[in-house]
Amino acid sequence: MILSSLRLLLLGAAGAAGAAGLGAACGPTAVVHGCTASLLPGDLVITEVFPDFAPGAAGGGDTGKEWFEIYNASDNPLELEGLTITSSRPDGGSPSSHRMTEVVIAPGQYFVLGDDDPAALSAYVNYGYGGDLGEMFNAGGGKLALGCGTTEIDSAVYSDVKAGHSRELTSARPPDYTLTSDLANWCQGDATEFEDGNFGTPGQESDCEPLVVGQCNDSGTVRPIVSPSPGQLVITEVMANPAKVGDALGEWFEAQVIGDADLNGIGLDRAGDTVPPDLVAAAATDCLHVVAGEHIVFARNAEATQNGGLPVVTGTFSFSMVSGTASTPGDVQILLGTSVIDAVSWTSSTSGVARQLDPSATDPQANDDPSNFCDAVVPYGLGDLGTPGAPNAACSHGPQPGTCSDNGTSRPIVKPAAGALVITEVLPNPAGDETKREWIEITNTGSAAFDLNELGIDRIDDSRMPDVVQAAECRAVAPGGVALFARSTDAAANGGLTTVDATFGFTMLNSSGSVQILDGPTLLDAVTWGSTADGVSLQLDPSKTTSTDNDVRTNFCPGTTAYGDLSNKGTPREVNVSCPGM
Repeated sequence: MILSSLRLLLLGAAGAAGAAGLGAACGPTAVVHGCTASLLPGDLVITEVFPDFAPGAAGGGDTGKEWFEIYNASDNPLELEGLTITSSRPDGGSPSSHRMTEVVIAPGQYFVLGDDDPAALSAYVNYGYGGDLGEMFNAGGGKLALGCGTTEIDSAVYSDVKAGHSRELTSARPPDYTLTSDLANWCQGDATEFEDGNFGTPGQESDCEPLVVGQCNDSGTVRPIVSPSPGQLVITEVMANPAKVGDALGEWFEAQVIGDADLNGIGLDRAGDTVPPDLVAAAATDCLHVVAGEHIVFARNAEATQNGGLPVVTGTFSFSMVSGTASTPGDVQILLGTSVIDAVSWTSSTSGVARQLDPSATDPQANDDPSNFCDAVVPYGLGDLGTPGAPNAACSHGPQPGTCSDNGTSRPIVKPAAGALVITEVLPNPAGDETKREWIEITNTGSAAFDLNELGIDRIDDSRMPDVVQAAECRAVAPGGVALFARSTDAAANGGLTTVDATFGFTMLNSSGSVQILDGPTLLDAVTWGSTADGVSLQLDPSKTTSTDNDVRTNFCPGTTAYGDLSNKGTPREVNVSCPGM
């Protein structure tokens, strides 16, 4: 009787409004087509969505467990008969709908609609729409819309669905339909357990607020995200060509954590492609924290029953890896914004076999050398070979300490004789990206070849440890030969340097700068400079090629020869041009 009276009251009010004529109306025009009541946009607000039930030990699926909540933001009870509910993808694709039967929502009421049988509602559900909407969308998010005829009363797009947790409209402001379209106004329900193992506030106001950008929830405490620095994640294993499952399901790569960090917002990508990086936990509320020593796996698919039997997957990526050839290498990189945390490339891969880094070469520079990788031999999951999420085995062909491989034959590393290694040219201030284009040239002035292996490159005045040349293959420099240390081996990025003998990670200073080459604690050579011109190297006059003459700054002069992509001047890995007046 109360329900019928309210309905008659609403219908009478609607009729009276119609009799008064359109000229007396103010604000948005009332909707009369499709709904019994004259609903206005914003009268109803979608305030909570629960699309993925966590079944727990009892098992079971989502059927009869999905729900969403609306709020009556008007000052009057509203009849919902004729209101159309539509569930779809965020872009409106794959829609399904239900038209509501007679029911009234009171002003200020939080009202729950679920996929229950209308004759057997759950304790927290006010209205059942049965199976009309099918299952709500989880992966990739979804959209819910409320409409009367062709007029939308409210709609909300949701994403970042976590099983057993609702998506709630912020409690920081009263429910308002102008808030529902912005994902930044939604948060994950974590505080209130409405059913065993499932969290949300059905029929009640929200109990969460979205996190500020740059923060995450660490076991109930909100704190700033601590992002990894370059080198704090080292890529240690790559499966570019799985055999037991298809590439789109079974590709993966592994990284070892060198320093504690949060992975929220890091990107997974291939270098040089046009597709944006896949972000890890980009909008997650929980801190995705990792600690030094962990081995973490990034994969095309997170489901072990589909991806070939991988362990826990930390993040997923959508791009396709390539097997790699000498002309078209494969590659993968971990990014934070535009900064590279680590990257590796490869020129070959064996079907069903991961390429894994020798544990002794777990270093962001050492893993740039393909010779420090070898084929995995331990099976995982369905039988492909690799050690995802676990330490790698030592590469059996890897060199012993103090040795290197000379065309397949192991021999002792040959260190430079005193005075034989001379720094002959530097480019501390390149045009373009300095983090990719800086370089240092050295010349062997001795009578015997020496190896670059295990030598350290460093600035004189910093507290950073030297970058050590770690390579399985012997990096020999013949008498009279030159070698090049650079920030990047990629000719497309480093200004056109086609041959780089080793890399370094520190930043050279444009003025009052220095660089030194070390053999352990022993200084082999060093140079300093006062200032440098943009895009121009400092090259040592060929008549002054000694480790003492290069201590004199006036024995250096600006490079004059454009090289590579012609954006910088110098003679990298070439004989220097004589300085004027010498």
